[in-house]
This record gives sequence, structure tokens and C-alpha cells, in this order.
Amino acid sequence: MPKKKRVVLAVHGGAGIILRSALTSEMEAAYRSALQDALTAGYAVLTRNRDDATKNTSDQDDVAIDAVEAAVRCLEDCPLFNAGKGSVLAHDEQIRCDASIMSCSFDRAASGNLDASSNKSEHDNTTSGNERIQSCHQIIQKRRYPKTPLPRAGSVAAVSNIQNPISLAKAVMERTPHVMLIGRGAEDFARQLPKEAGVQFQPDGYFWTERRWQQLVRVRESEAEEQKKKRKQQVMKVQLDHSSTSSQQDRSSDILCDKKFGTVGCIALFRPDSNDNTYQLASATSTGGMTNQRYHRVGDSPIIGSGTYANHLCAISCTGHGEWFIRCVAAHDIAKRLEYKHGYDETSCATDNALLRKALEEVVFGTLMSESDDGEQGGAGGAIILDKDGNFAADMNCPGMYHGWIYEDGEIETSIFWDE
Repeated sequence: MPKKKRVVLAVHGGAGIILRSALTSEMEAAYRSALQDALTAGYAVLTRNRDDATKNTSDQDDVAIDAVEAAVRCLEDCPLFNAGKGSVLAHDEQIRCDASIMSCSFDRAASGNLDASSNKSEHDNTTSGNERIQSCHQIIQKRRYPKTPLPRAGSVAAVSNIQNPISLAKAVMERTPHVMLIGRGAEDFARQLPKEAGVQFQPDGYFWTERRWQQLVRVRESEAEEQKKKRKQQVMKVQLDHSSTSSQQDRSSDILCDKKFGTVGCIALFRPDSNDNTYQLASATSTGGMTNQRYHRVGDSPIIGSGTYANHLCAISCTGHGEWFIRCVAAHDIAKRLEYKHGYDETSCATDNALLRKALEEVVFGTLMSESDDGEQGGAGGAIILDKDGNFAADMNCPGMYHGWIYEDGEIETSIFWDE
């Protein structure tokens, strides 16, 4: 039986009502080409470091992080996607972006034996209270359970004029003791960064596109019509960047392909050598938010555990209706279902992606599709997940999601529609 090929990097460019009838062959080709460009950019980082035999392990600690950053920067620079240059306009006609990045490295030698029984002496309950207390401000207790690697994370929200928000999120992770910075504070931090951080400011005109302006105009018109019908109730209408109704289906294909849950993301796996003792997992997500959003609304993309998550077992990036993904802590829920419910742990060696797909389906087609107390249907969207063994899965509870993946040998596959 031939050895199963390992996926090393995957990307997505948003999910929603993406119909074959709404995409011309030219537009479909443009989206697939953009996905391939992002995959190639991330893969180049992975292979450059994997093939460099002169580097030691300590020099390669951030390879997976650099790979997801490179891929997401590529998507942020493409006006087809709702992130960076292609971001949608808020109610006040401004563009504000969110992004997050997370990674986890595993080194079996550094972690030691993960068998809980080996830590018996560490949680001996005979330790006296005086021995546990070092001072009135610090309580010292020996670890009672196996050690697992601590992930790193960084995120930014509601930032303006940043060409690549994902690089700013990475700088938060690497250059501050914090996890999240927002608004002007994040922008002030960006101005202090050295050139090598890759964070650049751009004027408003760089981000403005006619397509996004027309999208805002249409949503405002729709909002005004609804306000006429509901005078007694304030209507705050927002549009997810790939949602459409039947009345909109006769619009041009260029307009329809604009309406998706606009987020871009990437997940990556890096192994510096052929053994399974050392590896890195990373995830990154970036978005321009929702058309016509008010009050500096923030969705799930910059919130660790909701739109982005990575631990020592898997990496996940989500796209969809942010409020639902936040309420469900979707990315974290997928990862923990994989670990707790399905018993997938560091010693597991999956032969296929069955466990990943099961955990993913339970959240995407279960938790996220619950109804709220007022009868509102659950959050549409999807997610991509990659585990430590190179098993990959992607799923969505809507008609389509722009996504693609690349194997360790460089072969690329892309997918858009749910039935591909």
C-alpha cells in the first residue's frame, strides 16, 4: 500500500453562497489562481527551511509561523478577498481590519515523558502548606499532570491603513508580552516597529475599490427599505461578504462573487527532519469584517479560540458569521473535541483524516447550526484543520468555500464548491 501523502499547508479565502451559476469561468480561474499563489508562497518558506541542512533546530523555531504569514500576506494583497487590500467598507465608509496568528511547537526530548504516571512524585499530596508557599504573593505547587507545549498567539483588531494586518499580529506575538492590541494603540505600536517586521502603512486609496463601494451602497439601500417597513424598530443591516438572497441571484456574476463570509486564513505543519519527534503547527486568519458594520464591531477572526487556534495536535482557521463562531468558541471546540471526545493525543498516529473530519463536522453541522432563543438560524461558514501527522480536512455548512492545500511534494489542490 503506497504511503499516504502528507499535507503541509492549507489556505481558505472565505465561505458562503458561492454558486457555479454565479461564477464565470474567468472569475473561478482567478480565485483558484490566487489560492495557488498563496499556497506556493507558504510552501516556499517551508521547503527553504526544510532543505537547509546548515540550520539547527533552534534556527527553525518559527518556520510554520513564517509560512502562514507569507500565505496570508499574499491573500491580503489580493483584492479578490475580504482582507487587507480587498477589505469591505464599514458604515462610516472606513476600512478596519482584524487578524490573528497562533503557533505551537513540540519537541519530544524537551517535553519528556507525557505519561502521567511518571509524574507521581510531582503530585505527592504529603507536601506541607509551608513548603508550597514561597511568599504571600506566590504559591508554588508542583505540576500534577503531564506537561504539554504552551502555544503562542498574537492578534490585532479594528486597525486602519495597515497593508498586512497578519504581520502586525505576528509582531504582537513576538515583540510584546500581550496577545491582543486594538485600534489606535495597535497602530501606534506598528509605527514603532523596525522595517524587518514587515508592517507597512498605506493611504486610504490603496484599500478602496469600486466593487466594495457598490456593495456598501446596495446594503444601505436595502437597510433603508427595511427601515421604512419597520419604523418602530431600528434596523442595523450588515452584509457578510458572500451572502445573497434569491432576489439578488440575477445580478451580475461579479457582484455575486463578492458576497461571501470574507475571511482569509492559513494553517501549516513543519517538520525539520524525517522523524516525528519535533514539529510545529501554526494558524493565521485575517479579515476586513462585514460590509456596513457599525460601532467598530469585531468578529471572530482576531479572537483566539474562535476564528483561530493551534496547539500541539492541530491547527485551525475558520470563516463565517463571526458572532456565532465567537459564541461557540468554534476553533477551540473543534480542537478539543478531537482531543477529549475522540481520544486523539500526542501518541496517536492517525492513518487518515477520519478523526479530524468527525470533530469538524460536529461543530460546523452541529454547534454552529443551533438556533438562538429568538429563532435565528445558526452561523453559516466553514473551517480548515491540519493535524501533526499531515492529515487535512475542510468543511462548510454553506454552498462553497474558497480553499486549497499543498502536499509535502508540492502538489496543489484547490476546491470551491461543496460538492467537489
